[in-house]
Amino acid sequence: MNMRTSLNRLCVLTVFLIAAFVSPAHAETSIGRWCDEAIPTLPQYNSILEIVISDGGAIELRTRNGDGSRTVTALSELGGGTYAAMGSSTGEKYRVEPDGSLALLNYKGFARLAIRLDDTPKRGDCGIEGSEFVALARESL
Repeated sequence: MNMRTSLNRLCVLTVFLIAAFVSPAHAETSIGRWCDEAIPTLPQYNSILEIVISDGGAIELRTRNGDGSRTVTALSELGGGTYAAMGSSTGEKYRVEPDGSLALLNYKGFARLAIRLDDTPKRGDCGIEGSEFVALARESL
């Protein structure tokens, strides 16, 4: 094998390895994270909510519940910081308030208010153990 053939094979191998290990980044934009204390005296029913817009434009509500379960709900943007749960039979909507809190709404109107959390998960966020390890915008559910 001559030097030119070896160099060509090395170049092909290098390009292959780069292609194999470098994948396009999946960018997401987090609108915010909130603590939903559905029953304030029972923290096991707390949830961490996060609204995320994917690089493809899909909007999701990602929920981590106090029992460790997780859900993802597809949302549609209604404007004015308001998002509707697609296919919801109860008319679920979420509205980002001027103070940063998240209003949870249904077909009857206002249900409750979720408080804003820092964008970086921390231990014990919303009374949920291990929540510092849950970056909902970056974790597959």
